[in-house]
Amino acid sequence: MKILSYLLTTAFAVCLLLSCNGNQDTIKADAQGTPYEVLVVCSQEKWDGAVGDTLRSILLEPVPVLNQKEPRLNVLRIQPQGFKDLLAKHRNALVVNTGKQYAEPSMTAQYDVYASPQLLVSLTGPNDSSIINYMSTHRAELVSIYEIAERDRAILLNKKYHSQEIEETIAQKFGFQMDLPRGYKIRNNQPKDFMWLSFEYPLASQGIVIYSYPYTGKDDFTAEALTARRNQFTSLIPGPSDNSYMTTYMGFMPEISYRKINGRQWAEMRGFWDVAGDYMGGPFVSYSTLDAETQRVVTLDFYVFSPKYPKRNYLRGLENLIYSVSFPSDAPSEE
Repeated sequence: MKILSYLLTTAFAVCLLLSCNGNQDTIKADAQGTPYEVLVVCSQEKWDGAVGDTLRSILLEPVPVLNQKEPRLNVLRIQPQGFKDLLAKHRNALVVNTGKQYAEPSMTAQYDVYASPQLLVSLTGPNDSSIINYMSTHRAELVSIYEIAERDRAILLNKKYHSQEIEETIAQKFGFQMDLPRGYKIRNNQPKDFMWLSFEYPLASQGIVIYSYPYTGKDDFTAEALTARRNQFTSLIPGPSDNSYMTTYMGFMPEISYRKINGRQWAEMRGFWDVAGDYMGGPFVSYSTLDAETQRVVTLDFYVFSPKYPKRNYLRGLENLIYSVSFPSDAPSEE
């Protein structure tokens, strides 16, 4: 199959088999819809059949390591004749077409066609079975292009509307730069190797715990070692009742993976937190790296508390922050 384009991720170049284009010379209307929402444009017959079944199995795949079942993407569906006016300005759209004019199945991506920011993906093929097979082979790429588009939009907004004062405090204390969106408050800045920040909503909270400690060797980056350090520092975050504090829920051992983001190696750990001595909990994801200049391990731990509402977008908003982190020793990224 012809490779139409490449989408560069932070860890490696993911071949999406896409072609990207769009007219950047004219001012576009504001895109409609909510983050991580995809408008699928296809006939009722396709949606009710194997094409729709395959699309739903891919786009609605559950997000891993969340307290409740939430899909990777939210999906809306309309008939092709309805894709006009306001609906044509949706931020994420997937148009499915089949016909003899298509020699082989493919996906093409266009940006800011009817609105901005917008990602419009066209999935085409000679018949239903061809695009079903294509989707099954390239299911990861189909989801990731929308997730990466949303991530890149968030990164731009964080850079535009950022909290300079808190960023300077973080840089002075931990030695790295990051783009932190406005609204976060420092909840605790002591001891010297610890900082706790949060963005409080009426019924939810996004939290960031930053801490560092001396590097002793590669075993510092095992799941067991990172969890022990996490519990050491999160114990400084008080719970709602006397003598309660945040800890790691050990009924589910945190999952660990190792990733390169903007040229820097990170240990990514996902799990659940709870409160010792009380009843609270939620998902967390932490990123730990070695600052070679100071020979210290630096961790950014992101957690969400949202007992009544979905958690996916809150957590993704936090995860996106890691893509703006840079240390003085970091070489310019070629990604």
